[in-house]
Amino acid sequence: METLSDKTLVMILCGGKGERLYPLTRDRAKPSVPFLGSYRIIDFSLSNCLNSGLRKIALLTQYKSLSLERHILYGWNIFHAESGGYVISLPAQGRVADHWYEGTADAVFQNIYTIQQENPAAILVLSGDHVYQADYRKIIEFSIVKKAEAVILAKTVPRLEASRFGVMDIDRDHRITDFLEKPANPPSLPWDKKSSLISMGVYLFRTSSLIKALIQDAKTPDSSHDFGKDVIPRLIRKARVYAYLYDGYWEDIGTIDAYWNANMAFLSAASPCSLDDSAWPIRTYKTRYGPSHIQHADIRSSIIGPGCRIRGGTIRNSIISPGVEIAPNARINGAIILEGARIGRGARLRRVIVDKFARIPEQFEIGSSLKRDGANFMISEGGIRVVPKGWRDE
Repeated sequence: METLSDKTLVMILCGGKGERLYPLTRDRAKPSVPFLGSYRIIDFSLSNCLNSGLRKIALLTQYKSLSLERHILYGWNIFHAESGGYVISLPAQGRVADHWYEGTADAVFQNIYTIQQENPAAILVLSGDHVYQADYRKIIEFSIVKKAEAVILAKTVPRLEASRFGVMDIDRDHRITDFLEKPANPPSLPWDKKSSLISMGVYLFRTSSLIKALIQDAKTPDSSHDFGKDVIPRLIRKARVYAYLYDGYWEDIGTIDAYWNANMAFLSAASPCSLDDSAWPIRTYKTRYGPSHIQHADIRSSIIGPGCRIRGGTIRNSIISPGVEIAPNARINGAIILEGARIGRGARLRRVIVDKFARIPEQFEIGSSLKRDGANFMISEGGIRVVPKGWRDE
């Protein structure tokens, strides 16, 4: 017997420019930015879908999508044609408009033809740049119980921190009564005046309700065609829209500092969520590297990917991705070093992200001089230096 999960189409938003993650997004879409050495950010949303029994998944791609397309081809080409499942990319095709995706809602609207062809009972809209683990079946079951036309996955945060997000006002039955995008004075929860409820950018819609809302939004002249700013606030005034409260780790990888902090969180003894749970595996493309080889190195609280050659030195609180080479006497602390980078003898790296295939010369220092580093690299608000992909000191 088919369930609502079987009749749900997943649409993952992957088209943003990712300007706040530059230069990591100089050559790649934000969802394909590497994470924890072995993963890409998109792997978490895709794994949530697979583990939730959702098999029809469309990625709405746009800017610099080659890296993402290659990752999906190599790591997520997992369904036989006869199975009815798929992971496909849907770039802006000009079917209903002669422009690229102009907002999250417009991205879905431009693929309304695909929705009509698939004819799902429900549509689950996700963001491709969030790290979390969630069973979407629980949201689907919740929507059935509440007879909801839309459900938003929501997280409780301290009220003083809520202004950075879309915030919901709800009643005691969890029905949403208002939705405010980054409000200066966030509404509190009915049962906790010190907390607010923020949107996690996960929306489950009844298909008929979503199509009506998207058509109305497309006809609205002053709309920015965004779910949080436009579609959701209008929808809650006339439809049954509920919040499903999520209790777990969730991180929006929107900035360099958020990216660095999210990676560092997994180095703690109290990791925010398990990556080794056989009941909830995080799938990815496994690169064809052999085992790592380590000589005379002092390594603590770090992740070391396969295929690394570490010839000595010290590594603290760092993530060393596959295929990295580290020469003797290097000192690395609080660093994220991406695939294929080379760290020269005696180099000193602190609070830095080294992108793929960069070459750090012998005795080179990053992280000790703001003036010197600023002349060579982008530095985030939190002081994280970023060495661009393929960088060399010439």
